[in-house]
Amino acid sequence: MASEIDYNPFAANTLDDPFSEYEKLRQKCPVHKFDDFSHPLFTVTRYEDVVQLLTNIEMWSSHYGQMPRYSVQGCLFSDPPQHTWYRKLIQKSFAPRHVADMEGEISALVDQLLDEMESEKRSDLHDALACPLPVLVIAKILGVPTKDIDQFKAWSDQQLAKAGAPDMEGPKAARQAMEEYLLQQIENRRQTLIDNGFPPETADQSVVETVLPDDVITGTLIAEVDGRKLNDSERLVMLNQLLVGGNETTTSLITNIFFRLLETPELYRKVQDDPSLDAIAIEESLRMDSPVLGLYRTNTEETVFNGVSMPERSKVMATFGAANRDPEVFDDPNRFRLDRSPEELRKHVAFGLGHHFCPGAQLSRLEAKIALRAVAERFPNLRLDGKPERIEPFLLWGKRTLPVRWD
Repeated sequence: MASEIDYNPFAANTLDDPFSEYEKLRQKCPVHKFDDFSHPLFTVTRYEDVVQLLTNIEMWSSHYGQMPRYSVQGCLFSDPPQHTWYRKLIQKSFAPRHVADMEGEISALVDQLLDEMESEKRSDLHDALACPLPVLVIAKILGVPTKDIDQFKAWSDQQLAKAGAPDMEGPKAARQAMEEYLLQQIENRRQTLIDNGFPPETADQSVVETVLPDDVITGTLIAEVDGRKLNDSERLVMLNQLLVGGNETTTSLITNIFFRLLETPELYRKVQDDPSLDAIAIEESLRMDSPVLGLYRTNTEETVFNGVSMPERSKVMATFGAANRDPEVFDDPNRFRLDRSPEELRKHVAFGLGHHFCPGAQLSRLEAKIALRAVAERFPNLRLDGKPERIEPFLLWGKRTLPVRWD
């Protein structure tokens, strides 16, 4: 039966310890139906089933959004061929060479943040490093002035915090405020084109780095799809998706890594002594503490999935956090280890799979690697200084606070 376990994805006990709940589901009810919602809501927890949801895009669509409620946002949350075109538009900004070229700049940002943190004897690693770093980086890629990043972080958090909640007025207000700001940034670029004698409706790649900066906002302004320019609604949706998706997940990755290493100080010392463990620590963190616990898909036709009937247009959560701890795939899955093989770690689905694999995966890994190495070298006596708090969104996993000290 799809409801034989009393599981509520939004309940306090699930928020506190989702992985214990996933384990129960995986063992006794791998396809679970949550009845207390406005439409059919399912949770899938076994690795092989999650992979199927992520790779069979003809059956499991993103058209109605990747959150529990229906939302036709389009752009990166669409299906091919539309999704393919929008992904191509941002591909340059997140391409391996472009990301590698940012290493020096990211290192400088980390050093600057740690200089400020080091002036004290204790700090909140979330506020001092894990939160501001990804916002600074994604703001640069998109073209958002760095003076506005605090406001952007607040808007982003407000949109994610209440995903699936009955009252969506808070997220709507935050999204509207962010869109008004972004629209002004787009309008500023248009005026710059006009001031330099370039009609916005015909501007092309020749204006990049001569009249306008080479960033994603400029890209959305000059790009064409099917022989036409994007409209402002399409631009706003795309920019919002990148801004929201590009900061909280990397913030959580960084806090999750340090929490696991510091709760077992021996592991932190091993990483300090051996930089070759940095990449393993990051992948093991992604596996064990998936920053995105899961995202939703919508079935395009009525189906029976592992014996469970699903009406057409059900919302089904591909639960990354459960798949990444499936004992059929990962040995000793509930323990954070630095001795896992690269072959085993490559199986995790923390960044998704297939067409919707996270375009910022390499950038997120690079930020985490630079932050981990810099902290390990500058704070040899770093340790936890209290119990961290969980971030609010039910489908994300990270620390809202991570108190540390080093005196």
